Amino acid sequence: MSYPRAIFFVLLSTAGFAVQDTVVKLLSQVGSIWQLMLLRSLLVILLLCIWARLKDRWSDIIPISIGWPLVRAVFMCLAYTLFYCSYPFVSLSDAAACFFMAPIFVCIFAALFLKEKIGIWRVCSVIVGFAGALLIIQPGSTEFRPVLIMPVMAGACYAVGVVVTRGFCSTHPSLSLTAVHNMFYAGLGFFIVSVLPVFPINPEIVEQNPFLFKEWVPLASSVVIMIIATAATHIIAMTSSIRAYQMADATLVAPIEYTYLVFAVAIDFVIWALLPSTATLIGMVLVVGSGLLITLRESKAQRAHID
Repeated sequence: MSYPRAIFFVLLSTAGFAVQDTVVKLLSQVGSIWQLMLLRSLLVILLLCIWARLKDRWSDIIPISIGWPLVRAVFMCLAYTLFYCSYPFVSLSDAAACFFMAPIFVCIFAALFLKEKIGIWRVCSVIVGFAGALLIIQPGSTEFRPVLIMPVMAGACYAVGVVVTRGFCSTHPSLSLTAVHNMFYAGLGFFIVSVLPVFPINPEIVEQNPFLFKEWVPLASSVVIMIIATAATHIIAMTSSIRAYQMADATLVAPIEYTYLVFAVAIDFVIWALLPSTATLIGMVLVVGSGLLITLRESKAQRAHID
């Protein structure tokens, strides 16, 4: 296992996803999630095919088998859909903070299904991260917003996808998993965009969440540019994430993904002039701290093993 390279790839992944999600949040005000995912996924597939043709490396975008990559694609698509559907109602950092219960789910699922060992420091990091998540979500208080359940569910679905990647797709070329994921999402987007006009939804429901229920809308040039940007950052981020999970234990890589929260807070402030509440900020510090704790302990353990 190559821990330094895995850490590099997961940091590159979180930065790429932060940029991608910022663009998606901007698009949530003017478009349809299904239209966006259909066009973005088709563009990603096109770019992958062009790359494979130029490099004559078609085997890099073709999975060894289709079963587990398809299972992974289903859960990843669920994760993205639930996460993005919360964007019109909450800040990027709030949604991200709830989504980042995912590493907690990853640690649990990896232990249950992959039989990966979780030592005392990993257990402590999970507890600290969970405490931080509770501070952010604040269940049972007047500050609780039910819409934040969507990014929490997205985190659980993402965790399943991560565990499948680690346990059952480690030998697949990383770009092939990206290709399968986007082919599935493109098919899903095409199906729903085609069905919505046939079975129209109550206009009041559409008005409450147009990003989820809106039909195909005309595309302005600025929207097209943003969709292209999401496709490019998606390839970089997704491929980097896959490589990280293929190169190291899921319970090592997952906590480092908490660094996404740092990017999310910075973007909220720069673009929307928003800052997290005190409780949310403390919660973020806890979840980031839990990720740093597990990373430092794993690094120390690796050095001791080498010595």
